[in-house]
Amino acid sequence: MKSFQAIPVGIITLGCPKNTADMEGVLSLLSKKYVLSSIEESEVLLFNTCAFLKRARDEVYEHLEKLKEKKVVLFGCLAGTLREDIFTTHPQVRAVVSGIHYPKMNSILDAVVIGKRMFAVSREPKEFLELKGKLLLTPPSYAYVKIAEGCDNACSYCLIPKLKGKYRSRKLESIVEEVKDLVALGIKEIDLVAQDCGFYGRDLSPKKTMLDLLRAVVSIPGDFWVRILYIYPERITDDLLQFIQENEKICRYLDIPLQHGDPAILKAMSRPHDILRIKKRITQIREIVPEITLRTSFIVGFPGEEERGFANLLRFIDDIRFDHVGIFEYSREPGTKSYGLPDQIDEETKKDRRMKAMLLQQKISLRANESCLGKTLKTLVESYDEKKKMYAGRPMRFAPEIDGTLFVRSSKPLPLNTFAPVTIEKAESYDLFGRAAGI
Repeated sequence: MKSFQAIPVGIITLGCPKNTADMEGVLSLLSKKYVLSSIEESEVLLFNTCAFLKRARDEVYEHLEKLKEKKVVLFGCLAGTLREDIFTTHPQVRAVVSGIHYPKMNSILDAVVIGKRMFAVSREPKEFLELKGKLLLTPPSYAYVKIAEGCDNACSYCLIPKLKGKYRSRKLESIVEEVKDLVALGIKEIDLVAQDCGFYGRDLSPKKTMLDLLRAVVSIPGDFWVRILYIYPERITDDLLQFIQENEKICRYLDIPLQHGDPAILKAMSRPHDILRIKKRITQIREIVPEITLRTSFIVGFPGEEERGFANLLRFIDDIRFDHVGIFEYSREPGTKSYGLPDQIDEETKKDRRMKAMLLQQKISLRANESCLGKTLKTLVESYDEKKKMYAGRPMRFAPEIDGTLFVRSSKPLPLNTFAPVTIEKAESYDLFGRAAGI
């Protein structure tokens, strides 16, 4: 009788948390024939790609150059854009797999191991693809839960609808079951992710809403909180805000992509462009949820962004005073409506404008963090920083991976992956420092 020899599989995941959730789902499908290993020791490499921007695609090919001795299975956003000539230009690529074929990953790997090449690329499915499992890649404190795929927004700069198809909501019952499983594992933060969480449920029958989903999630017993990532301002209803305000399990935190602060640029982006209305809505959000933390993202250097338009963006940043802001240089992407627009901005100007906007936001973020001084914040303690000799964690105002860290000093050991009250003693532009309250 032959002894069983597991085949080592390495992984690389690029891009956003939605990609992380996809990789976790794919890994949960693998048979016992395959075992996770380091990239160096792997026989096959699962490579989950991002293709949102040129630099993301460039990163894929930079990785491939370092993987010439591997058998690489490419999937993720880039897969649907590739042709079979990838096998000639990059012989290390042995399979290309688009989303609808993820459930077949075991048979695809079986073929790759014996030397075959597989080009499993088809149009995106019309409904959310359920993978029925999850092998966590995040730390034990938090997990990403994907609630939808694709996007129906027609932003002129964005490739997502072409890459991922139309918006498809996941069934509410399926999301709730996953959250129950994660809470049972001891996960303390559930991060709901989609291209636009606010659009959730409109395509389901019967229709659902983000409010319906939150009601179901917070009813799950357990000591955890839930965070909404990526919700467009036009989807944020008063009922949703009131529910956030009334429920301790929901992080008082919203990531609201606004993209710009000049009405002409926003119109060219095919985004809502009534600045006064946007400002009024932000004011209303803060009135209904007074302690809310707001994050947004902006694009600088969009075609036609003259000095006046950029000045309007800086003024908007200064007026809305969001706690956290990500600022990105416009990337001219073939296949988008904005690709052919006149008055493209040169790269040096983009970099200069991004730096100016970031310097302005750093001052605003510092003042926002300073507003926490003296307050005691419920904090998710996640690790111990040996260099600083302090614990590291996050209050509600910090989302994982993109925001800051709260460093905590304590005279007694703090159990990891638990909530603790922390009194804030020092604030920097991105991070906070404090002491464990009552210790």
